[in-house]
Amino acid sequence: MHGTRDHCDDTGVRLLRLLVIAGPPVLLACATPARRSTSAEPPLSERVQGPGLLFEVLYTGADARELPRIEQGLLVAGVRVARWGTFRQGVFVHVLPDHAALEDAVDRHGYPWLRAWAFGDQVLLQSPRSWICDPPAQDDDVTELLTHELTHALMYQLMQRGTDPSWAAEEPPLWFREGMASVTADQGRRRLSAEDLAHWATDHPGADLLRPDAALYREEKEAVYGAAHRAFDLLARVAGDEAIRELLRRMSGGASFADAFRGATGYALADFEHEAIRSGFDPTAVRFEAATGAGGP
Repeated sequence: MHGTRDHCDDTGVRLLRLLVIAGPPVLLACATPARRSTSAEPPLSERVQGPGLLFEVLYTGADARELPRIEQGLLVAGVRVARWGTFRQGVFVHVLPDHAALEDAVDRHGYPWLRAWAFGDQVLLQSPRSWICDPPAQDDDVTELLTHELTHALMYQLMQRGTDPSWAAEEPPLWFREGMASVTADQGRRRLSAEDLAHWATDHPGADLLRPDAALYREEKEAVYGAAHRAFDLLARVAGDEAIRELLRRMSGGASFADAFRGATGYALADFEHEAIRSGFDPTAVRFEAATGAGGP
């Protein structure tokens, strides 16, 4: 188990299924939050808008001073995540007062590095004023975290299929979800290098960093996030951004992740994962043949 981090750099686990809002989707219309505020104090609300962006920030008076950098961070992050597409609806941002409130809200305990949790329609954010790090959280740290989380929210929205409120997308593998968010937020400098990951793998034979179980994810977060970042970066290099956008479109059309992956990238998912590890995440060292045939609807 990792102790509390001494610098501000990370995020947390994702919801295991997309939350779909009842009724027809309205572009940039705020969705009903999936959770109530966890604070006994009635929340204050501030709307943040930009081109193709709409956020509703819910906070308490104690975090009023944090609002300007959260607002600015949302606008900057929104521009960065546009790499993958356009939000289909607005996003609520719930600012929670401290780490305990965040863990209670997501019902996950024992993750001291957790700073936020994203859904398709909302982000739960531990107030930056309560982050335990040295130096204290800077504006760039807040923007980086929000970029990571909004990438998750956008990914879920882009996977959404039609208007059926009972539908939920298959969850992509953790390496894809966390890698996409980490690469978009440009967090490579915070992740283990390919060389470090190779040393880690040697010391942990049999551990599957791309398909970690809950214990590995919780206790070896540095290695898991490092592998996720390197794997997604490799995918973007060998397949290109448009293939990744197409993958999400295929999932919104009902394809499984494996079928969407094959159809959009030309690679079988298992082959890509195997080669990512074997090659040390080096695009010049991967060895696989393009898949043949159609890949789902």
